[in-house]
Amino acid sequence: MYVDLKTTDKTWQEVYHLCIALVTPRPIALVSTISADGHLNLAPFSLFNMISANPPVIVFSPALRADRQPKDTLANIRATGEFVAAIVTEAIAEPMVRAAAALPAGHSEFDFAGLTPIPASRVRPALVRESPANFECRLRQIIELGDQPGAGSVVFGDVLAIHAADWLMEPDGRIDPRRLRTVGRLGGKWYCTVSDPYELEIPEV
Repeated sequence: MYVDLKTTDKTWQEVYHLCIALVTPRPIALVSTISADGHLNLAPFSLFNMISANPPVIVFSPALRADRQPKDTLANIRATGEFVAAIVTEAIAEPMVRAAAALPAGHSEFDFAGLTPIPASRVRPALVRESPANFECRLRQIIELGDQPGAGSVVFGDVLAIHAADWLMEPDGRIDPRRLRTVGRLGGKWYCTVSDPYELEIPEV
């Protein structure tokens, strides 16, 4: 297959689904936000990663809805400048998918997904109790990539605090991926697990 985006007759949705089926596996964040009037919101995003070590910065990208309006996550971050990114593991994979449902206004994704909000230490949005790792973040920057349906907004967040369960830790203070058991996003309805991690050494030259 060869797709030239200048000449293809594929729709943007078809190109998108092709890309996300190839760019895999993608880590998933359950992003917790709060509206200006205090309503909690929770939604999963697989266009998510860490992009800077010093300062520590994470990034995720919510897309515009079919009506070109921002999702609640983006609207809340614009209003408050804060969010929490919770890591998705095997134990909460199904609740994570439930949190992606388009609920009527005023309904809680936390309740619908069966997840528990607990207070954060530095920001107003809630931590996800069932996740073994949560990042409290303050908005650094939003870059808008377009105004059409599906256009992404790149949200950069400065990490203010990290919550990691003690049982994840090795004696040397590192995280054991065999204990964390993260879930990755593939294309379509497919997901993957970190069931057989292995180590490789970068050669010294």
